[in-house]
Amino acid sequence: MSWPETLAAAVAGLLLGAMLAGCTLEPVHARRPQQGPDVTAAMAQVEVEPIPDRVGMLLRRRLEQRLAPGGARLPAEYRLRVQLRSASAGALIGKSDRVTRSDLKLTAEFELTRSGSDQPALRGWARSVHSHDVLDSAFATRAAERAARERGVEALSAQIARRLALFFRSGK
Repeated sequence: MSWPETLAAAVAGLLLGAMLAGCTLEPVHARRPQQGPDVTAAMAQVEVEPIPDRVGMLLRRRLEQRLAPGGARLPAEYRLRVQLRSASAGALIGKSDRVTRSDLKLTAEFELTRSGSDQPALRGWARSVHSHDVLDSAFATRAAERAARERGVEALSAQIARRLALFFRSGK
C-alpha cells in the first residue's frame, strides 16, 4: 500500500470512528432507571388472549415466550388481542403444470389495551411470507409446510414483540 492510500485509509478510519462515537444507539431492553420504564417488566405484564386455530395457538405460545422469556409473568396490566389470517398459494409451476413451490402468507392484526379499558393503546399488523416445496411425497410436503408455518410464526412473534417493546420504551 502506498503512502497516499495509507493516509486515505487512516483518515477514513478516523472519520468512521468519529461518526460512531456520536451514535446514540442502545438496546431496547437496556435498564435505564433514571429515564423511563423498564421494558422487560412492562412486556411481562402483557396477557396474550387466545388465538383461534393451530397456527394461532403456536403464535400465542411464542408471543408469551418472547414477552416473558424467563417465564416470570407479572400481573396483567395489558391485553394483547391478535387476529390471524393465513393463506397458501402456488408460487412456482413446474414443467408438468404442477405446483412445485407454495407460499404461506400469515398476517396478524394486533391490538394492545390496558386492562379495564376498551381503548387500544397500540394497534398494528405484522406479515410473514414463507415458501416451501411441494414434493411427490405427501409426508415430505406436510413437513415442509410445517417448517414454513413455524418460520412464519417465529417472524410474526418477533415483529409483534418488537413493536410492543418500542411502544413500552416510548413510555406512552
